[in-house]
Amino acid sequence: MANRIKAIKAIKALCPRIDLEAPAREERYMQLITQRTTLSAGVVRNVQESELETIIGILMEGRSVHTGTAVYSPSIGLDGEITVNVRPDVRIAHALNAAGAFRGKIINADNIGRTAADLVSQWNELHPEDAVEG
Repeated sequence: MANRIKAIKAIKALCPRIDLEAPAREERYMQLITQRTTLSAGVVRNVQESELETIIGILMEGRSVHTGTAVYSPSIGLDGEITVNVRPDVRIAHALNAAGAFRGKIINADNIGRTAADLVSQWNELHPEDAVEG
């Protein structure tokens, strides 16, 4: 079991991951929306509030909501707490995965396409004093 935990630690340390920048603030979002449309920031805020209230209302009816950018679905846990699952529109992932489209920083980008076994081997080469056995 300890070896399995060590292997998970090695894979987690070396797997590719996105170096997330600070989140975009609402002001930046509004700026980009108003630049791309003829709508003012006030109108965009009103539309967002209306959309939020509409989504909540439909979810309260026990229905999923398809907004055009995501699907919101209510679910319930064993404790009775209701949560919301959000599934983004596939166009978002397609846009991010288009060749050369992603402009963010990827940590361990050289390890894209490698297997878990490859990462464990790499870990063992880099950390012989803490090698994963077997």
